[in-house]
Amino acid sequence: MRRAFIAANVRLDESFSIAADWAAHALTVIAPSTSAVEAERWLENAGVPIGVSSRKHSRFTARPQGTVIAWCLSLKDLLELECKRGVEEVVLVRGHDEHAPWITAHGVECLAGSPVAAVPEASAAIKTMVEGVTTLAVQNQGLVDQRERAGVAEALTYFRQRGHTFDPAQLVVEAIRQGWPGSDALEIAELATSVNAGKQLRFEQRFRPEVIAEWEQATAFEYETR
Repeated sequence: MRRAFIAANVRLDESFSIAADWAAHALTVIAPSTSAVEAERWLENAGVPIGVSSRKHSRFTARPQGTVIAWCLSLKDLLELECKRGVEEVVLVRGHDEHAPWITAHGVECLAGSPVAAVPEASAAIKTMVEGVTTLAVQNQGLVDQRERAGVAEALTYFRQRGHTFDPAQLVVEAIRQGWPGSDALEIAELATSVNAGKQLRFEQRFRPEVIAEWEQATAFEYETR
């Protein structure tokens, strides 16, 4: 999927023109809410189908397809949008630091405005851990299923007990790179924030301890190769 973004310091009317010029397919605008569209009255007269990501009833009912202009969407809504069937490419309007994991994971092109700083690379051990729990996140119901969620909590707890502190943004980057669907990539960051804060997460053992230990040993390899 082709992706691009326009930074938050670019005027919205200018952003729309830039996005339209970049598009290779028919345009659809997806905004967070009805009020977000109505705040820019000219947008309704642009001749482009408009929909909203909000579950509340809206008179803007277009479904995302073709080239989607992600109009001021949150990172959560943006990740959910990319899972929709028929979406060929995405250009984010008003990209800022919240979107850094998405931008970093995909190497998203900045079309205009101030670039968003990339999320620093995670350690080899953290990358290996995320890869190791990916099967739980992408099969069945994903982290909506409490059993799968507990497996991720188990791995995070193991790493934290051995001195690792998690950067939630790095975890989101790695989850996106591993193909975690929709906003599941944000769930691992939420769990990691709780673990960082010392919260005791409940879980049943899903992994053999030696398996998680192997993930952590990637750190040793990382230091050997420096």
